[in-house]
Parts: sequence; structure tokens; C-alpha cells
Amino acid sequence: MKGARRRAIALGAMLLAAGCRHEVAAPPGPADLLRAYPDHVASVDATQVVLRDGTRLPLSDGIHGKTPAERILRPDLDDMFVQAYRPGRPGRPPAPDEDPGRARYEPFFDRVYGDCNRGEVAPRLRPVRWMPSRGGAILLFNSVNGAADRLEAVVRDLERLPRRMTRYLVPAAGTYSCRFIAGTRQRSMHAYGLAIDINLAHSDYWLWLGGEGTPYRNRIPFAIVRIFERHGFIWGGKWGHFDTMHFEYRPELLPRR
Repeated sequence: MKGARRRAIALGAMLLAAGCRHEVAAPPGPADLLRAYPDHVASVDATQVVLRDGTRLPLSDGIHGKTPAERILRPDLDDMFVQAYRPGRPGRPPAPDEDPGRARYEPFFDRVYGDCNRGEVAPRLRPVRWMPSRGGAILLFNSVNGAADRLEAVVRDLERLPRRMTRYLVPAAGTYSCRFIAGTRQRSMHAYGLAIDINLAHSDYWLWLGGEGTPYRNRIPFAIVRIFERHGFIWGGKWGHFDTMHFEYRPELLPRR
């Protein structure tokens, strides 16, 4: 009888522990930070991300019911995953407020990649030869978390495309620039050395074409987009606020390869 009672107590303790673990499990989306940043993220649970340097970042700022614009202008970590980025050929143009990946929680990226205003990004940049067989230039890209390596992998695959694709890629419009996104106080991913803009001459940007409510437009072949996505980059052409020249390294938003 005593043995049965001990087993029952032990079983109850196991169930209680399992229940506690379930309560603090990381939600889908933020849990991908652990996969995408293994050298920087120590753990993720239902309330916070803990970095390997001991920094604790809350998933939520406690503000509920944000509009799409508020998620862009005042994001928390959860907001980065509200809209899923879907790799592959789009079946339709994005809806006006469909902007997967445009919400970026700066404290996370500051800790992982550096704060350019403090001079932390520049020492982490390294040169990448952009389309070397087609007259491309040397570009600077952040070396942290394998970002520059991934851009080099993109270049290797792009160089296999037909020559007619060169006009979309060369000259590139730039990578690193310590600046805000136009019209906001939000830091661009260019400020982290994690974004590249390809040839402006064949690109479309919602602000240049009239601002809010501008009909979607794109001229970039999907063969180019597919290569970038394969290596962890998202494309601004999948945003309602479209920016078809723009690709940024966001491995947390794409499936593992």
C-alpha cells in the first residue's frame, strides 16, 4: 500500500512538472529564434528570450490589439511573427497591410548584430563580391550569424542564372547604411548590414509610386527571389508596402534548410 502511495505521489509530481513545462513553452514564431540564432539565443519560453550574454528580452510589451501600422512602428518580439512570411511563388499580390517581416524589434537585433550608432556594426562587416563575373562591386555585409556567408551563397546561385537576369542585379544599390526607414524613427535593416537592394532601375517602391494605397507593382523575376529565400533572405516584394529591390537576412522567418 505504501509503495502504491509513493508511486501515486511520484506520478502526480511528474504530471505537475509536465504541466509547468507546458505553461512556459515557447509559442510558435518566437521559438524559431532559438533555431535561427543558436550562438546568441540561450532559451525561449512563453514570456521572454534569454540571450547567451544574459540579456532578457520580453516577448510582449503588454499592448494588445495593435494595428498593422503600430506593429511596424512600435513592435515587440511577438509582433515580428504575427504575419507569417510564406516562401515560394506568391499566388496573388499582398494585401495593403500584409507586411511579413517589416516588424523588427530593435533591441534583439542590436544585441545580436550590433548598434551602428555606437559603432558596433562596422567592425563586424566584411566584403562580399557581388556578381563578380557580371561586373558587380564589392559590398559590405555583417559577418555575424553567418549572414555574409549566406549572401555569398546567394551570389553563387545567382551567377548560374541566364545572362538576361543581370540587369536586375547589377549594379546593386547598396547594403550597409546606418539610417532610419524613410519617414520613421525605426532603424532599417541596412543599419545592421543585413539588407541588400538590387538594381533600382527595374525595382518598384510604394513610396516612390504614390504612397499609401498605391497599386502593387513588381518587375523582379521570381527566379531571383527563390534563390534569396533559399538562403534565409526575405523579399520586400511580398509586402503590401512593396519594396521589390529589397532583400534582408531573416532566418527566423524562413524554414530551416
